[in-house]
Amino acid sequence: MKTPSTPPLILSICLAGIASGTAGTPAEPPVAVIKTFELETATLEDVQEAMRLGELTSVELTLLYMNRIAAYDKTTGPIGLNTVPVLNPNAIAEAAKADKLRREGVELGPLQGVPFTAKGNYSFKGLATTDGLTLWADLIAPYTSHVIEALQEKGAVFLGHNNLDTFQASTSSTTSQTFGLARNAYNRDFVTGGSSGGSGSSVGANLTFFALGGETGGSVRSPSERAGIVGYKTSQSLISVRGLAPLAWDRDVVGPMTRYAVDNAKVMEAASKPDPANIWSSVTVVDGRPRPTGFADQATASTLVGKKFGVLTNSVGTVDTGIPGAIKTVFAEAKATLEAAGATVVEITAPPELDITFTGRRRTLPVDVVTPPTRKLYSPATTDTTGNMVAGSRAYPFKTFLESMVTLPGDTADQIHDKVVARISPVTQLPQVYRTAIADKTTFGPEHPDVAEHFQATKYAILDYELFLQENGVDAMIFPTVTNKTSSGLTLPPLTRSLVNSFALPAVTVPMGSVDMGSGSIEPTTMQFVGRFLQDDKLLALAAAFERASHKRMVSPQVPPLDGENFEITMDDYVDANDPYAPPLLVVSKQGVAKKTAGVKRLEVGGQIKAKADVSSIRAWINGQSVPVAIQGKKWKGSVAFEEIQPYVIPGSKTVELSILAEDSEGNTNATVVPIRVPKSLTLAPK
Repeated sequence: MKTPSTPPLILSICLAGIASGTAGTPAEPPVAVIKTFELETATLEDVQEAMRLGELTSVELTLLYMNRIAAYDKTTGPIGLNTVPVLNPNAIAEAAKADKLRREGVELGPLQGVPFTAKGNYSFKGLATTDGLTLWADLIAPYTSHVIEALQEKGAVFLGHNNLDTFQASTSSTTSQTFGLARNAYNRDFVTGGSSGGSGSSVGANLTFFALGGETGGSVRSPSERAGIVGYKTSQSLISVRGLAPLAWDRDVVGPMTRYAVDNAKVMEAASKPDPANIWSSVTVVDGRPRPTGFADQATASTLVGKKFGVLTNSVGTVDTGIPGAIKTVFAEAKATLEAAGATVVEITAPPELDITFTGRRRTLPVDVVTPPTRKLYSPATTDTTGNMVAGSRAYPFKTFLESMVTLPGDTADQIHDKVVARISPVTQLPQVYRTAIADKTTFGPEHPDVAEHFQATKYAILDYELFLQENGVDAMIFPTVTNKTSSGLTLPPLTRSLVNSFALPAVTVPMGSVDMGSGSIEPTTMQFVGRFLQDDKLLALAAAFERASHKRMVSPQVPPLDGENFEITMDDYVDANDPYAPPLLVVSKQGVAKKTAGVKRLEVGGQIKAKADVSSIRAWINGQSVPVAIQGKKWKGSVAFEEIQPYVIPGSKTVELSILAEDSEGNTNATVVPIRVPKSLTLAPK
């Protein structure tokens, strides 16, 4: 069974007791292998090992994250990061299903039983897909987005929705109309980056094991920089965007966000499941290019030996003082790490055709093509701003998304149209010209000739970029993800939006060190790898190799471990995967009791153990804070001094959140999260 860990023995392994005996006396058997599990530093491999050995269940892991959210994420708490404002009410049931399958011998892979969150523009059946808009706070999804379903099929547990910037509008910060400001994982007074700031910060603060963000123009890479995590902006078309509220469909992508690159590769294995109904399914960008596969195997075995990386001239910035200078220094150290691991780093100069404003004839365009294709979805064609997308095309994904949200059986085409118009008309974040296109039925999708020409133009932009890499013998390009940042914003290197978003390329951020933001606030900073179109597997492998060589991920001191997150794993407590799955059952009283012992006000909670239930241990938390529990026959009781949990109780609140985890002698677990009424004698007066 689990035992609390001593002060961190991160991944230490103790092999003892192999001393020889006296003559004729057999040697003592080896003492069990002991390994300290720490939630903050755990990889997917660590989690799956702990689950295989019976030291951790998905129910328990899910509850640990719910406790962290209760302690560190509530807007009224002492930290109040506000990154996961909506929880999936069925999360514990999903976790119990993953545990049951494991006990029955069904292994679904490295994501089985692992909790994750998704940006608030991802549909999930029964929850509102707000996109950060108060107008859509009641837009309840009738289905779950393809990518979430793909992850759930592999056993991952959907924990809830992340906060996002209203209408995905900002790359600097995350403030939604529906949920307010999301806060930085390392300093709550700093911005998170956007628009996937809730996703990034929740991973950086260890409030979820991984998260899904989304990017149209920097919205995964920006928050991943501020959270010091591995954020992956995939090649366009690789992961289905069906079920996501859109922004600009030719640039919208799903972006997995993790603490480690190899874990990101394992998420990518599941997330990139093909989807015939994806908006991209009828679009060809580069003919004959296969979809990437084998993400995890390549990331695990990758090396930097013999690899060559290009740094664009002036992409690092010219300032040597302050935060820009500090970022330059860290980036120089990262380059030295690459070279020490066997790679070559060279400086290269970008030709004009790597900028989206280029108007000349592309080098890779066949000579027999007299009239070059142009980017027909943007006006002018050389713009890099999503707002300049032509009305009929930009409006199309909003129309199709809302149709999928509001259509009921038996609706006529006119009824569906009227519902969509009613939903989109008041959304002023989408300019009137696009809303008018929907109302006037002038939208057009991937089948339109202008779309085909647009992606022909994109193809030659990609091929020009790849020719440039080939001529320089470069495997990938590297940049500091930002050249400068302050408490309220950041600066991206030149060309990175053009190359990554308009050229449909994959890019990934990896922690490379930290910088002093002033007043003693240390924030991580990351390096960005940019690869070839639809060679995402190879790019992630390079990122993983750098991560193994550098080990620069930084743990946030703002959100330290809570009770139960760190424990020792012992081989002695292995639980047979085929043992019957029969989780213990508890009854919880929803009324707390006020007690006063030795002048100390205490809050008591309790309940009963259901008849025939085998319970070996019960653990409890109130708003994420541990509560000692005693078992007395078929009853259980927990008691805590109210002053210990008072900082985590909303002033004037009549309830607190009680989490209960029960475990039986076979290692089966069950959990309950319920609101408990606080006696008036303990309730704090509103401030």
